[in-house]
Parts: sequence; C-alpha cells; structure tokens
Amino acid sequence: MQQYDVSRIKNEDLMTDTDQPVPNRENSDKKLTPRQQQIFKNRQVMIVKKASKLFIKKGYSQTSMRDIANATGINLGNLYHYISGKEDILCIAFNNYHNLIMEFVIKNDILNIKEPKAKLKAVLRQSLEITYDFRNDLLMMYRETRVLPRKFLKIILKKEGEFVKLFEDIIAKGVESQAFKVSDPFFAANMLVFQISLYALRSWNLKQFTREEFLDMTEETILRAIIPDTL
Repeated sequence: MQQYDVSRIKNEDLMTDTDQPVPNRENSDKKLTPRQQQIFKNRQVMIVKKASKLFIKKGYSQTSMRDIANATGINLGNLYHYISGKEDILCIAFNNYHNLIMEFVIKNDILNIKEPKAKLKAVLRQSLEITYDFRNDLLMMYRETRVLPRKFLKIILKKEGEFVKLFEDIIAKGVESQAFKVSDPFFAANMLVFQISLYALRSWNLKQFTREEFLDMTEETILRAIIPDTL
C-alpha cells in the first residue's frame, strides 16, 4: 500500500529557492502550470515536515520563521511565498492529512460500495496508513492547535468534523442494515477517529511493532468493536 511521506517526492521538486524561480503564493493555483503547481505543493509539504519536527522539539511558540527557513533551506523572504506564517503550517498539515483520505475515498468511489463492512474496512485501513505515515504532523497538530487564533481553529475543527462525519455515516448505514452493532454511530465514529491517531500519540511505547503489525492489530481492534464476529 502506498505510503505518504516526503521521501516520495522527487529531488528536483524540492530544490531550494536558489535553484528555481519562486512562485507567488497568492497565485499558486491560477497562473502556474500543473508542473509548477505540483512543485509548489511539494515544497509546502516539505516545509510542513521540517516545521513539524521543530515544533515537536522546541515548541510552537519557541520556533521562529527564521528557524523554519534555516531547516528548509529556503531563505526567509521566499519562505513567505509558500506560507503566510506559523499558523499556516498547522492548517496546511491538517489539509494535507484530511485531503489525502478524502481523495482516496473519491478516487476509489468508496462511498458507492454497498456492503457496509467492505466500505468501513477500506476507509479505515487507508486512514490508518496515512495517519501512521503522517504521525509527526499529527502529533504536532494535537499539541499545538491550542495556540491557534480562533479563525484558524475554526478551519481545523471543521476539517476534523468532516472526518468524523465520514465514519459516522458509514457506521450509521451499517447499523441500519444490521451489519454493525453500535448503539450510537456518532460516539463510535469519534472513538474510531481517536484510535486512528493512537500511534502518533503513543509511538514511544509501541516501537516494538513493525508498521504492518501495528496497522493490522489496530484495524482488528477497531473493527471488533463495531462488527460482530470480526475476522
């Protein structure tokens, strides 16, 4: 299964601002070619990855934009072409994380799968894989969201609500067809989303498991709470 981390981005897509012309952030989706748009997005991903590590190590408040510029190899002036500030990094991280899951759902026509168990398993497994591979970003988001201004916090909470709603709707349909045994789909969806984040929050105590072992056991544990006689 595909992993989603910055190591998959081509080296030429991560060249610093001294190597290629810097696109204008405000016009990133309007005047750039598809290739330039992809380079722009890849650089944003790289910035988020580097900044996440700094936030975890130093803390959000103690990390400056100059620190981020030094870590990414992009000079401070050009860094503002990609992000407007530290708050932008948290929002981009949330967007990258949630968009990957929604893109998978749309691309694979998951919501039109009629069998509730197959639908739940497909979205759950992909969400677990993406969350595992974005674990540093996710840990940073959980730790630092509290410092966001209200307007940024509302954006992130809306994204999180959409993620919970995705699972709530799947679970509710499964309950209707008696495929799932759940008393409250909304509560079950919130518990499921929290469990998906387990590795990001407790990786320090789970390092003895390989990636696949952790994903398999987490998937089994979550499904057993929703689907009778799982596996």
